[in-house]
Amino acid sequence: MVPGLVVHGSGHYVRGETATGHRLLAMEGGGAAGLALGLAGLAITGASRRFVGALALLTLSGGGLFVVSTLADLYGVAAPEAIRGTPLRMAPVIRTELGLRYVYDPNFDYRSFMVQGIDYRVRGLKLAPSAWFALNDDNARLMANVGYRFVGPRPDRSARDGSYFDIDAGFLHHRYGTEQFSMTGAELSIKGRLDMVILGRTLRGSFAELGGGFGLQSYRYLGLSEEANTLLLGWFAWGFYVGPGNEILLYYDHRHDDFAGGMKLGGLGALGSGVPGHVGARGTYFVTPDWGVLADAQIGSAFVGGVSFLFRHGAKP
Repeated sequence: MVPGLVVHGSGHYVRGETATGHRLLAMEGGGAAGLALGLAGLAITGASRRFVGALALLTLSGGGLFVVSTLADLYGVAAPEAIRGTPLRMAPVIRTELGLRYVYDPNFDYRSFMVQGIDYRVRGLKLAPSAWFALNDDNARLMANVGYRFVGPRPDRSARDGSYFDIDAGFLHHRYGTEQFSMTGAELSIKGRLDMVILGRTLRGSFAELGGGFGLQSYRYLGLSEEANTLLLGWFAWGFYVGPGNEILLYYDHRHDDFAGGMKLGGLGALGSGVPGHVGARGTYFVTPDWGVLADAQIGSAFVGGVSFLFRHGAKP
């Protein structure tokens, strides 16, 4: 009835783009195989701590390929040419963010947050501190990210398209003053973006992302006892460019230590409630080459949403 929903690539077969259809069908097959192997491995091993990290990343990657191939097929045959934008081929030297977020979580008193962030780049190196400060509670989340871009748009050179490959190290401290506990951690991750036009001309203007990593955390309660923990990181997304350098992104984020947390499931799915991460949508739009806005919404065990004002310098489409 709707090409692409069941047999990914069928929309392109109908349109006569058989080579692109083959690639999307192969993505669906690879994604389904990754999902099946990952879930089977988790069931066989009883989600043993020795294997759960690798098997969960395999499951996550398989799910990402499956979802992306679906959306790519629908986009390729349905998106009008008028809405297809172009990526930035040179990254901005600096991008700053100032905004507000609303967080609804019935387990905590906080609701409103001020969000600040800076992304500063020197060639391939990235320095990105950011912070969330509660306006109605004693709660603060401070983050610092150091990364390096091996491939893709950078301030010092133009790229062929918007595809990139990054490796990042992150540091985090989250204080829950009212509840009298805090979390401090460090993490290492890799993340990449692929402009989908590489798979076929009908996918021009769309892209996919995939990433993963691990973190170490220490929780401190009442300023006395401490507890160590590990964190599995995973991310996949699909999106499309709107105009020069603007984009809309749909994503899944597996991390559980932020405000959205793990997703709640009802019915039979309640057996796995809290195991999946959260889903979200984010859009950026620059009214001028330097000034723009960002809107973000996330759904997990809590709801997170809000907007930010953006300033950037040095970006070129």
